[in-house]
Amino acid sequence: MSLDTQATPARQIATVFGFIADTLEWSHDDYQALIARLVGTGKSTLSLTLGDVLDAYTATANAAVQQRATPLRGGH
Repeated sequence: MSLDTQATPARQIATVFGFIADTLEWSHDDYQALIARLVGTGKSTLSLTLGDVLDAYTATANAAVQQRATPLRGGH
């Protein structure tokens, strides 16, 4: 999940807010993992940047995809 650095700032902001909106459909465990990553930055809630949120979102989404794919790689 990379953010297009050539896009306009308004488009970048809209993209990150779109990612945040997507978390409403995540499982409880995935959402809690996202919150833990955000808390783990050590920053206060109001000092988090969109970059912090995007980093946490990406790490959480990637971990969830890998976790769901692991059983699919099992012994066939």
